[in-house]
Amino acid sequence: MSQTTPDVAPLADVKALVRNAPAANTEPGMKVREALLGMGREGDFGRLGQAAEWLANWQNRYPPRIEKPVLAIFAGSHGIVEEGVSLSSNQDTRAHVDALREGKAPLSAIATQAGAGIRVFELALDQPTPSIADTAAMTEKECAATIAYGFEATEDKPDLLALAVSGAGVGTAAAAVACALYGGSPDYWVRPSSQATQALARKRIDLVARALTLHRGHLSDPLEALRCLGGRELAACVGAIIAARHQGIPVVLDGFATTIAAGVVHAIDPKAISHCLASHITRRPAHEAALERLGLTPLMQLEFQTGGGLGSATAIGLLKTACAPFIAEPAES
Repeated sequence: MSQTTPDVAPLADVKALVRNAPAANTEPGMKVREALLGMGREGDFGRLGQAAEWLANWQNRYPPRIEKPVLAIFAGSHGIVEEGVSLSSNQDTRAHVDALREGKAPLSAIATQAGAGIRVFELALDQPTPSIADTAAMTEKECAATIAYGFEATEDKPDLLALAVSGAGVGTAAAAVACALYGGSPDYWVRPSSQATQALARKRIDLVARALTLHRGHLSDPLEALRCLGGRELAACVGAIIAARHQGIPVVLDGFATTIAAGVVHAIDPKAISHCLASHITRRPAHEAALERLGLTPLMQLEFQTGGGLGSATAIGLLKTACAPFIAEPAES
């Protein structure tokens, strides 16, 4: 495994972007609150009202509106799949990506119903990252380049960015990153959903434990933890979150993996993910634990087994509902 010096470019440039993240303008959110109070029932719109205020602040406009949402799906492949830690294969990831591109996946229909454009970002699917139990998942240069590639999720200037990942083994990689960020034993972060067998869970726990041992000494830095233990889809999500913050685009997180990507940014500067909203909470216990670490309350509880974009895509429609009370309000430039 190559040795690196902390805070040497290019990853130091990524940290600088996180630490220099602009704050929100809170005036539009105040206008939302005032408008809701004028609608009766003491403005009691609950989480929808909070979501509308959040949208207005990060879009920097009143009334808030969602006219050009984008669902960005980052797809990667992992060498750890060869160690039997996933219910699916890298070939399954390819098939899922093809179905998304052809509009045949259930997620495609949900995004279409929500009026969202879908952008699928393939991250060298035919070249899986090496097993994190043998070496680092990415070189520093590759990690920084992949984070930069994630910036492209914002190039169409969406007014809401929903994130998702696809990739066999990404949950195990995310669990390893979570161990580095938050401590705790591998079995705490690998805690499986009801779909996983005990034998599969043991394989995941063993792999994460070996990876943590191999890379110890490199894991106190959040970006080094991502580089050593994560995957390309996680790095691209980190990039999308950073770019959205600098462009005033609110972000909707999906399941465990996208939450851990936000956790990497949060570990650099906790204020840098205040433009992110947790769409839902899955049945995966580690997802709930990660949301607690970030101080995020999920918008919905749909009891999906995993993320995969279902939660973040579904949340788009609910956030449009949050904007509905203000449709009659004149738009401010």
